[in-house]
Amino acid sequence: MNPSEMGRIFGLLMKHREIHGNPSGRSLRDGELEAARMLSNCSQTDLAYFDEFLLTQGFTLYIRDAFEFGIPAKHGRPNMIYVITRSRGSELAPYLNSGWFIDQMRDRRNSTTKKPELVFWITRLWLTLQWFFYQRIDRMPSEVGLYGNAFVSETLFIQSISQGIERLGNEGRPEGEAGLMWDAMWNGKQSISGYVTKFLKVMISAGMIEAAGNPGEYRQTLLAAIDMAAIAENELAYLMPPESEHGINTRSIELLIGEVNE
Repeated sequence: MNPSEMGRIFGLLMKHREIHGNPSGRSLRDGELEAARMLSNCSQTDLAYFDEFLLTQGFTLYIRDAFEFGIPAKHGRPNMIYVITRSRGSELAPYLNSGWFIDQMRDRRNSTTKKPELVFWITRLWLTLQWFFYQRIDRMPSEVGLYGNAFVSETLFIQSISQGIERLGNEGRPEGEAGLMWDAMWNGKQSISGYVTKFLKVMISAGMIEAAGNPGEYRQTLLAAIDMAAIAENELAYLMPPESEHGINTRSIELLIGEVNE
């Protein structure tokens, strides 16, 4: 892999986070097949060198055979999937916008919502979405190939969040960090529908979910499934959904502080 090829591959990964010469359910992106062929022809030394380059940016390259996920090989099409993921323990590259998700979640018509409140809501919404994709269908993060069975509807999502916040209210305001989240959830409960709708749009933009056919229904993407498998492999338990839906409150606080209380 020469510097020019490395630059082209890196550019595609930064834009789409995934390179696959034989994608399922979507068309090849511009330059993707050529990039997939470059990567498939790389030696282990070349791949190690490229991964070292990615590590300096705070990333690593995750490589899987698409056949594992039920995608059969096609003649002349590389069937390996290459995904760029965050390298555990590495700083975010300075040229990346660490506040992108929060900025996208802001309501431009009503920008009075404070950043901590948005962080609380994003945390709750993220864990609820993952609960639908994993615990609800009794699926392990390592079962990447089942991403096609991971569905969520906007209606059920709103219902789940609403029921969870009602439980919070009935339990009363706790102390510490949990109390701050309780305030944000309880005071913002009238805006649940708006938060969920905005969150799903941002997740589509981030490539984490895609339309499932029926209006208001979405499925997990292969990219998102690979991300969650990498998270599980790195034992970042606080990013994973809890065993039961009732545990989302506690896991939300664990995600914010970056550790799981055993």
